[in-house]
Amino acid sequence: MNTAQRKTSRLSVLMPVLVLVLVLSGCDRFQKDKNKDAAAPADVEKIYLPVRASAAVKRDIVQALNFSGNIDAFRRAAIAPAVMGSRVMRIFVEEGASVKEGQLLVRMEDFQLRQSAAQMSQLESDYKRMSALYSKGSVTAQQYEQVSSGFNAAVAGYELLKNSVELRAPFTGTVIGKYVNEGEVYTGTPGYDGISGVLSIAQLNRMKIEVMVPEQDFVLLRPGQSAQVKTDAYPNIDFEGIIFTVNPALNRMSRTSRVAVEIKNDRQMLKPGMFAKVEIVTNSLKNVLAVPATAIVIRNGEPNVFTVERQDSTPYITNPTLVKVKTGLITESYAQILEGINENTIVLTENNVSLTDNTMIRVLEIR
Repeated sequence: MNTAQRKTSRLSVLMPVLVLVLVLSGCDRFQKDKNKDAAAPADVEKIYLPVRASAAVKRDIVQALNFSGNIDAFRRAAIAPAVMGSRVMRIFVEEGASVKEGQLLVRMEDFQLRQSAAQMSQLESDYKRMSALYSKGSVTAQQYEQVSSGFNAAVAGYELLKNSVELRAPFTGTVIGKYVNEGEVYTGTPGYDGISGVLSIAQLNRMKIEVMVPEQDFVLLRPGQSAQVKTDAYPNIDFEGIIFTVNPALNRMSRTSRVAVEIKNDRQMLKPGMFAKVEIVTNSLKNVLAVPATAIVIRNGEPNVFTVERQDSTPYITNPTLVKVKTGLITESYAQILEGINENTIVLTENNVSLTDNTMIRVLEIR
């Protein structure tokens, strides 16, 4: 046997031994890794669901509806001539001026008035002559009535034009708009705020705001209910309001009703066109047992709460208990409790929707 043959024979003997050593070594490493992995969970900290809680206490509960809209004067009027096409000769007031009822505000050109006066004078002469003849029986009743009607129509036309020449304030108020300048012809075109007139005046000591109320809330409102009005201009001031009209008919398209709220404005802080938010109280309860509205969870269609025992300090770990309750008035903030728990019972208010009695929780805070 030569040298090469001897080396080959020696390798064939050693090969199975090497394979067995490698296999045993791998098995030992695998078993060590397995044992290491099995021991790993013992080193991981257990996680508990964090929750917050609150005590059931007696409090006042207020149910309210909230709307928004634009403030307007309770009473306003556009000052305009009855006949369009006449020229503005004089405007005696400016925007912001206070005016008295009957005060002369605008004088329009009187060309048409003078024409009407001449025509009326002629018809008056005809009427007087016809009256004398009719009293003597010289003309028929039909002729007399014809002249009389013409004269009466001329008088009415003259009075209409007279009122269109001298424009006076219909009530005491403030000038809040001027839409035509002296020398311009009044055409009836609406001004910058959509009002057609030479001037507009308003009473600013009383304001109003109209809101559109949905069908389901409309039945809760009635004249005389109080309201709180807030504005961006005065964020720290609540203005007192009261409902004075509730439209009894709903809009067929939007299913809403127009509700008007009157606002006292003695200091005239509120101005027409201001944006405001309105809160109308529809129900209120005094000193009733209540919990935060988020504490109520529904199980099988019925209201429940999760309760926990109070401990000396927070946070602490515990199990919650599901308790069926009977609720009364429920608002966005609170729910009245009629039966099921007592005053000072601790109820969960956060992360409580999917809990069970077996869930381990960490109570972080009791409010």
